[in-house]
Amino acid sequence: MSHRNLAERFMAALKVGDFDTMATMLAPDFVVHEPDGLPYAGDYKGIEGWRDLTAQVIAAWAGFNIERIEYYGETSDSLVIRLFLKGRSRKTGKPFETTVLELWRFRGGLLSEISPHYWDTHALTALNTP
Repeated sequence: MSHRNLAERFMAALKVGDFDTMATMLAPDFVVHEPDGLPYAGDYKGIEGWRDLTAQVIAAWAGFNIERIEYYGETSDSLVIRLFLKGRSRKTGKPFETTVLELWRFRGGLLSEISPHYWDTHALTALNTP
């Protein structure tokens, strides 16, 4: 299976909140590194960390939506995805639209790491500050 295929299946499961399916695609030491400056900055490990991150994103942004724009490249152990994000701050009510590049790493056919690279974390922080 290609990394793109796994990413498509993972994103489809995410859209419907199917954490059981997502768990089958994650390496045992899976980790997401969210950058400083976001309301949910930090490292999230395993499926429970992924659940926690998802809950924190939804707690921060009302109407949060994520859509894949394009794949930039795929190697034997990585995939770069450009995503479109939109939502509205629950603290201020201000809306946002932005893009993010995510580096997905794979090991043994499973997703082992996601490193998001946001276009502008400062703008997200500003719109979320009352």
